Amino acid sequence: MVKENSPFLSDEFLEELAREINQQYGDNTNEQNAKPISNDDENISVNQQ
Repeated sequence: MVKENSPFLSDEFLEELAREINQQYGDNTNEQNAKPISNDDENISVNQQ
């Protein structure tokens, strides 16, 4: 017998939670417009000998 896994938290619950958080702390930010973080360490020199 195969048992289907259901999500622990429903989409409706998560959407309502997001609405409540946005009401308390302001609207959500659009992460796509955020400046990407660069992981380049151009100014760091390692093993200069």
